[in-house]
Amino acid sequence: MEEIVLDAYPTKGGIKLLLNDFRTEFIKTTFPVYVITDNPDIVLQHPEVKYYEKEKWRSLDGKEVELYRFEVESFNAYYYIRKRLKVVNEIPTVLAQTLYRLKIPLVDKIEKVNYATVKFLRWYDGCSDCYEINGERVYNLEDFEADVVECYGFPCKRIRAHVKIQGEKKRSPVSIKGLLEWSYISKTPLHEIAYSTIGKALTTNEAWVALKKRIIIQNIVTRLEKLRKLEDIMRADKGGLFIFPKPGCYEDVYQIDFKSMYPSLIIKYNISAETVDACDDIKTELHSICLKEKGIVPEALEWLVKRKEELKKIDEERAEAIKWILVASFGYLGYRNSRFGKIEAYEMVTYFARKTLRKTVEIAESLGIKVLHGIIDSLIVKGDVLKLIEAVEKETGLKLDYKKFKWVIFTASRNDTPYPTRYIGNKDDGEIIAKGLVRSNMPNIVKSYLNDSLEILSKTKDCNEVKASVKKIKELLDYYKRRVINGEPDDYVIWIKDVPYVRGIKGFYDAREGFKGKDVGYYKAYLERIFEDLTKVIKC
Repeated sequence: MEEIVLDAYPTKGGIKLLLNDFRTEFIKTTFPVYVITDNPDIVLQHPEVKYYEKEKWRSLDGKEVELYRFEVESFNAYYYIRKRLKVVNEIPTVLAQTLYRLKIPLVDKIEKVNYATVKFLRWYDGCSDCYEINGERVYNLEDFEADVVECYGFPCKRIRAHVKIQGEKKRSPVSIKGLLEWSYISKTPLHEIAYSTIGKALTTNEAWVALKKRIIIQNIVTRLEKLRKLEDIMRADKGGLFIFPKPGCYEDVYQIDFKSMYPSLIIKYNISAETVDACDDIKTELHSICLKEKGIVPEALEWLVKRKEELKKIDEERAEAIKWILVASFGYLGYRNSRFGKIEAYEMVTYFARKTLRKTVEIAESLGIKVLHGIIDSLIVKGDVLKLIEAVEKETGLKLDYKKFKWVIFTASRNDTPYPTRYIGNKDDGEIIAKGLVRSNMPNIVKSYLNDSLEILSKTKDCNEVKASVKKIKELLDYYKRRVINGEPDDYVIWIKDVPYVRGIKGFYDAREGFKGKDVGYYKAYLERIFEDLTKVIKC
């Protein structure tokens, strides 16, 4: 039977591997601990500290530094050293580094892992006292088992699984399958990555590059922003480019999107903490970039971008998990505690993004293509989109995707100014794209009304049919107003930060305490407001 390492734990003298089909294996080994010290002998008295070796590494700014690599038999010895000396290179984790050194891959055959997400449902989930396994509802967990399970609440105690992940403790938006992918790409045991933020998954991948380059990874980053004039900061820190649309309905339009624009720009221009303002190979009005050595961040992202594109062809869920890391990569460049970022690098990414989008607009206009809307890394245009994409890809070296829409409606805010982040479009395949309309904190019955209204709009072919659909949406509103009176209890649930609430006669109450009635007037008024907003959009 094929062995797949699902997780790993350190033990005295080695590592315990958790394999598929409830098997385990013990691997005898020592663990590497890297230390900066003038007195390495001080910790040799610990019986589980075996020996040390002196190594030459370098700091992020290129200075040579002497390190001592201790080999220890247990994590007790690791913690002993950690209390007494300055330990570095702790990300990737010591356990992850040990597994990598032993050439033990983690979750390298995800498609063969038996995994599941298990939840216990209550009335506010639409099912009273039943379970949900991978989206399917069941009424008992007898005979259920899996290699890896993400579970919520008391089902965790009832399930037989080799690896259990408590869903309530997760700090990332990815699925259980996404976490398996994170474990694989970051070469980090599942229990160490399962409760991590997106930032840690990103930093771990960057840290592997740093280790390969023998660059020391400090636990505390003391990088300070240079003193600058206010006008210089205002010129540099502008964010992404927005092109405000003219409100109205437009037919036969296209949305073009740069594929992973920010990561691609980081890769293209070698943007990393150690490359920005290090030399003048690339000069701009803001900062300069050094090209003498490939930066840590672009090297890490290059492999992730390729991995995402490969997975998109075979597994969207795993590709989505990597997409989250790529999305965070730009923001983390400017995060003050980022080990491999600095604010100047962050500013360079937005600088090149604005420049790229402006260039795209110029190319579009030169080809007689009308630009209707733009936001950071995408444009909505009317004209020969394939000709535009060919010209932009040739000019920028970046890849683009496009979608065709039968129609798109751009809206205005209440003071009649354009609203660039709120629009509705009907794609050629009938899928409705509704930006800024459906919010997670709306009552379930309101979400249902909105989704049914969008379903009506998905049947329309042009702007005239869109405007004519108001009558059907009004009829739908009347149905939902009647449903408010005698609806199912879960219709009235409002989810706020993963907590269910209901609006009762005396105000909002926690739905976990049981259903205590609803304020019919509140829900009717909410539906009417949504109808008014939606019809205003349609008639725009």
